[in-house]
Amino acid sequence: MKQQQKKILKIAVPTLFYGLLLVFLVAYLRTIDFSKLQSLSISWEYILVATLFGIAFRYWGTFIWLVLLRGLGATGLKASATLIYVYAKSWMGRYIPGTAPWILGKIYFASQHGISKNKLAVSSLLEGALQIAVLMTFSFAVLIFDTRLNVIDGSMKLLMTAVLIGCIIAMIPSIFNRFVSIAYKLVRKKTLEAEHLANGSTILKGAGLYAIGAVMNGFSLFFIAKAVYPDLGYENLLFVMGAGTLAGAASMLAIFAPSGIGVREGIQLVLLSAVMPTEFALIVTVITRLWGIGVDLLFFASAKVWVVLTKPGK
Repeated sequence: MKQQQKKILKIAVPTLFYGLLLVFLVAYLRTIDFSKLQSLSISWEYILVATLFGIAFRYWGTFIWLVLLRGLGATGLKASATLIYVYAKSWMGRYIPGTAPWILGKIYFASQHGISKNKLAVSSLLEGALQIAVLMTFSFAVLIFDTRLNVIDGSMKLLMTAVLIGCIIAMIPSIFNRFVSIAYKLVRKKTLEAEHLANGSTILKGAGLYAIGAVMNGFSLFFIAKAVYPDLGYENLLFVMGAGTLAGAASMLAIFAPSGIGVREGIQLVLLSAVMPTEFALIVTVITRLWGIGVDLLFFASAKVWVVLTKPGK
């Protein structure tokens, strides 16, 4: 009976995951105002540079995931084509509303390869918390003394500061582990063993690696913006990187919006309008969204091709 249930789940879970992904990806694309792209001249060499940084950022995310799992005590892990494909599949789950599909997808697909579900759950929560904390810290470090940040009103700045402080506090090992343990007990009705909890070294190492990822992601947005508005000077590099990073952090906090739709674009539009005409800033937000979908699909496809090419007998 259990074997039969496992067979059903093995078919039903991926089918449901890909079905929901397709539905919400189509819905996501329908929100884009393609009329903004008419008669637009794009410098494609900058798009290429942005894409290289974008793909590197996604593969870097896979590396961080494995580092965190090792820090939580998972053994026998290596950056294999199979695990990279697992991460790429789960990454696409961000287009399904809510945080659960991204986390549950990763737990389900990765556990099929012998990785502890408990460690996968803790690593996924740690990933999300670290990304938000690091992105917020990075954006504040870059923008805090830039007067162009004044385009955001005081109350929003206070809210952002409160979120930043909350994220940093949440990354204190004892507090993070307490939160994870409570969440586990509420969901599973039992105690999470100490061997699955994070230590300070793992959290600090993850934060450092995500800081590098934030730079990669920031470069991507800058070169997309420059592709649309070539007059954007390199003296604006840090500001644009900070704007993109802040928008990314805010979109992750909007857990019920597929891939942070609307939140990311709103913040980008406001901040980019400080360094380019508003009409160009609006086009950049549209191009960024389209580009992001394209790079995510490219990441997924390249990971799948890698798996096929490395199968025994190939």
